[in-house]
Amino acid sequence: MIEINVSLFIQMANFLIFLFLMNFILYRPIRRIVAQRKKLISEKQEGIENLEAQAQAALLQYDRSLQEARRTGGQRIQELKAAGYEQEKELLRQSSEQTAATVQQLHEEIQKDIAVARNDLKQQVKSFSVDLAQKILGRTI
Repeated sequence: MIEINVSLFIQMANFLIFLFLMNFILYRPIRRIVAQRKKLISEKQEGIENLEAQAQAALLQYDRSLQEARRTGGQRIQELKAAGYEQEKELLRQSSEQTAATVQQLHEEIQKDIAVARNDLKQQVKSFSVDLAQKILGRTI
């Protein structure tokens, strides 16, 4: 059985002193370190959340910029295609006009050559007909 005497009070005093010393030497520094770690972890967690939010915002901005660049690029491509088609039409028109002018010039030259050739042939036909008539008739005409 437990006897209540002076040793019980000494043991209780020893326990309280030990508890006070343990609290002062061991528990308080450990609790302070745990609190500091907890604070550090919460700060780091907040920093991580902020960085994640910034990364998401940057990613959204990048996606918007990329879409805008693609849209602008598509519009620019269409504009350049339209300008190219217009330039192609102009070149074809100029080429067609040049070809028509060249054909007309060649046609005129051919007509002149034909006229010259007809005149030459008429002269030759006259001389051949006179020579032939002279040979057939046997006299000069």
